[in-house]
Amino acid sequence: MGDKNKHKAHVGMLVHQYYPKDLRVRREAEALVEAGYRVEVVCLRAPKEPRKNREPYKDKVNGVQVYRLPIIRKRGKTFRYLYEYLGLMILGGLILARLHFSDPFQVVHIHNMPDLLVLAGMIPKWMGAKLLLDIHDPMPELYSLKTGIMQNYWIVKLLKWEEKFSCRLAHYVISVNNAMYKNLRYKGIPSKKIFILHNFPDTRYLPVKYDINRWPRHREGFVLLYAGTVTEHYRLDIAIRALALVIKDIPCIKLRIFGDGNELNSVLKLADNLGIIRYVEYLKPVDFDKVKDIMVDADVGITSHQGGIFGDIYFATKILEYLSQGLPVISSRTKTIVSYIPEDSIFYFEPENVSDMAKQIIEIWNNPELVSWKMENAKKILDKYTWQVEKQKLINLYQELLK
Repeated sequence: MGDKNKHKAHVGMLVHQYYPKDLRVRREAEALVEAGYRVEVVCLRAPKEPRKNREPYKDKVNGVQVYRLPIIRKRGKTFRYLYEYLGLMILGGLILARLHFSDPFQVVHIHNMPDLLVLAGMIPKWMGAKLLLDIHDPMPELYSLKTGIMQNYWIVKLLKWEEKFSCRLAHYVISVNNAMYKNLRYKGIPSKKIFILHNFPDTRYLPVKYDINRWPRHREGFVLLYAGTVTEHYRLDIAIRALALVIKDIPCIKLRIFGDGNELNSVLKLADNLGIIRYVEYLKPVDFDKVKDIMVDADVGITSHQGGIFGDIYFATKILEYLSQGLPVISSRTKTIVSYIPEDSIFYFEPENVSDMAKQIIEIWNNPELVSWKMENAKKILDKYTWQVEKQKLINLYQELLK
């Protein structure tokens, strides 16, 4: 490595995801590169797609050095996840150790899930590197949601121990919102050890539209947009059922789904069974810098995530993305969302309440003046909810670590 780079702090990252597909990891890595750090990311290697070459083992993306391991993500039973997690922990740990021996890391930054991936950074830590654990999702709550197992069941208790043990090994624990901070504090993690880094929109890719154009944007139709992953806890089935209720009042309506996930086929099948499949349109995922083009062609952004033990500590970043592009938003009213987005800036419905969501859709259709008023209010909060603000907080944390 050139002498001119030797003075820059060296950062290693490990993530159970493909890079640069994971936007949170990409944003953090590129922010550090922009600030003068040398960043190397160890991640999974995506399967080969038709008419595309397979991702290279070693790559450089916007200044970030990437190493991809021969492991792919695959949904399955518990043993499949254990295989992936254990394989990444061992192989990722070996890669991080090898990189550290040749050019020592000052910081090793581990992204969950699982939390125990932090063990892959122990050799660099023992040799002087600072160790960060970045908790994207809380494993005990997410597992409880997916399986329906109560919090006092032994396996959930084991996941809580795993989370607490992993947090103890790290110098700092990074998480995603204020509700997650309270959740970690409740579990016994010291407040001085927890750092909140929100996953807010990046204005480079989604520049805020402060001018509200004619609304609705389509005289001949009314387009609802869901942009995001289609999995169990995002409950897009609620939106499909609400759509079926409002068609008689808004016959020109359409629900556009932009994203992918293990529940996509189930959602589309539900629409077919309800006889409304012609009102549903599916768009394949595109590069993130093209998302704004999808949003500008819609009238309303929606999220129908469920509440409960996981939903109440989850923040739907897509809400801010919609608002930044001049879209009014219909959202489940959950504790964390309400703490960030006031009632005068959004259209809330009770989680998992189909008729209440349908009511909000009709309310928006019938009251363009109310829409304009809420959008004007939303503009007042957008400046403080951007990745540009959060990015500086991340740099400040690293500067504090390396004093």
